[in-house]
Amino acid sequence: MRRAPGRLILLAQALLALVVVTACQGDGGEKAGPPQPDPAQTLKQSAQAMAALKSIAFTLTTEDKPPIPVSGGDMKLLKSGDAQGALKLEQSGQTVQMDIVAVGDSIYIKGVTGGWRKVSKMVAATLYDPSAVLDPNRGISRLLNSVQSPKAETTEKVNGKDAYRVAVKLPQAALGGLVPGITSDLDGQVWVSTADHRLLKVRGDVPGEGGKGSVIINFTEFDAPYKISAPA
Repeated sequence: MRRAPGRLILLAQALLALVVVTACQGDGGEKAGPPQPDPAQTLKQSAQAMAALKSIAFTLTTEDKPPIPVSGGDMKLLKSGDAQGALKLEQSGQTVQMDIVAVGDSIYIKGVTGGWRKVSKMVAATLYDPSAVLDPNRGISRLLNSVQSPKAETTEKVNGKDAYRVAVKLPQAALGGLVPGITSDLDGQVWVSTADHRLLKVRGDVPGEGGKGSVIINFTEFDAPYKISAPA
């Protein structure tokens, strides 16, 4: 019985050594990844890459009900401003879908009931203007060039692609062109492809009375040959 304390000390030392070794190795014995590049330079390269695009697709989703009128959607866009897709809107506690086709100077809208309605882009832009997304002076490139306080975080997969994750402050003036209803600067993150610097994802935390929710935009199908025409 007198040897028991000594055995406990040896056991504790062995466990401590195991913890130290595991901590040094990391999960599964993997070594730490390469250092992240300068985040400001990453965002600058991404802005240039996005400005060169001829078309893009994106999906918009929300988490925890942020206080904005749009709760989801998907859109395919050409740099000319032509676009086709749908937005999910929150109206009187219900989610309704609005289909959108933008061609030339006109936008066609179809709600839950009735057929397509043709309106001018000037009128439709009060709700959402798809031509802003690939416009270097109003859309994605402007957002990337105007984010504040970038901080490199890690490298991870986004839609199967390696991406740099950068924490940022998203300015309302630029983000509002992508997400209707944003009324203030947001804390968030952006994910930039390590291969070609294209923007893969944006996340912004939207404050509200009941806490905060998040809006997430995923970008895909870069430079796809979309053919968009007015609905019959």
